[in-house]
Amino acid sequence: MKNFEIGRITGIPIRLNVTLVVFLPLLAWLISREEQLSFYAGVVDAIAPRAVDAAAVQSGTAPVIVGVATALGLFVGVLLHELGHSWTARRYGITITSITLWIFGGMARMEDLPEDWNVELYVALAGPAMSVLVGAACYASLFVLPAQPVLVVVVGSLAVINVTLAIFNLVPAFPMDGGRVLRALLARSRPYAEATRTAATVGKFMAVLMAILAVLAFAPILLLVAMFVYIAAGAESRATVLRELLKGVTVRELMSTDVRTVTPETTVAEFLDRVLTERTTAYPVMERGTVTGVVTLDSIRSVPVDDRETTTVADVMGSSPPTVAPDADAFDALSAMSATAGDRVLVVEEGRFVGQLTTDDFMTAIEVLQGLGPRRGVELPDGYA
Repeated sequence: MKNFEIGRITGIPIRLNVTLVVFLPLLAWLISREEQLSFYAGVVDAIAPRAVDAAAVQSGTAPVIVGVATALGLFVGVLLHELGHSWTARRYGITITSITLWIFGGMARMEDLPEDWNVELYVALAGPAMSVLVGAACYASLFVLPAQPVLVVVVGSLAVINVTLAIFNLVPAFPMDGGRVLRALLARSRPYAEATRTAATVGKFMAVLMAILAVLAFAPILLLVAMFVYIAAGAESRATVLRELLKGVTVRELMSTDVRTVTPETTVAEFLDRVLTERTTAYPVMERGTVTGVVTLDSIRSVPVDDRETTTVADVMGSSPPTVAPDADAFDALSAMSATAGDRVLVVEEGRFVGQLTTDDFMTAIEVLQGLGPRRGVELPDGYA
């Protein structure tokens, strides 16, 4: 789904996912409902140095103000949480390419994932630590803020929410911080891939418990979180094991160099003739030594039969896939391919197209590398057998 960059903090691009844009008004409305306001007012009244007038935050425009301010404050807290991860990762030389805020929270994207267990431990704990600091700062503010009910309820709610966020994130399940903490601790005495598989299994178990609790409590949002956690645990395991499997393998070792191409002027009819004779269903479109797009059978399905002699592949081709260098890590190429939901990356050396790497090339490589099992010391993840 589409992300919108809204600015940079210490050079890190901050992006909003469209899911958050849709979800924020809903969250504000949920918080502004009478039963929710009563709950938050009661919690804040229990921790605040002065009594909170619950009736004052439920009259006039106060519910809307509390709902909007608390919803926005929550995601400011999430942003600070991710910045905690990011600033700590930078301290250890890890590049942060972006922070994305979306419906389930935030995600700091790292160029290189830490494999030293102690580095991952510190980076994982930095987020919850930041949330606790934010919560503590909000709580301390209650002692100096004017006794304005709306302001006190918003700030007090954010104190509780941020501490709750820290605690919830320490649940041992990917992609939450607790899953990474568990993996880091396991990786002290066992291979990284094995530690990941164990942590992912624990994460799936926790997701099942969340789902049961969500059903019993009739909490649809928690059920969605449980489903997300279960899927993410499996994805983390597969990604880590594949990274271990492809460790030390470069794009040059896997890429295809005998790549059939077409020119932009090739007609759809000529393209179909080549598909039939060459048994290839996708061709990079080459113009003056540069790939400008890719044409596939799906690309030409909408072209009427009578127009195939006059329509060129330039009229129907898709955008050019991502490019990588021949000496790039194979796993980085796989990540680039996955990020665009495509089936190939183009290999370019000194501005010249020299080959491509497709999903079929990766599957063949995975099968071969898995056959070396003991030498690689990793086990193929479920779904790749």
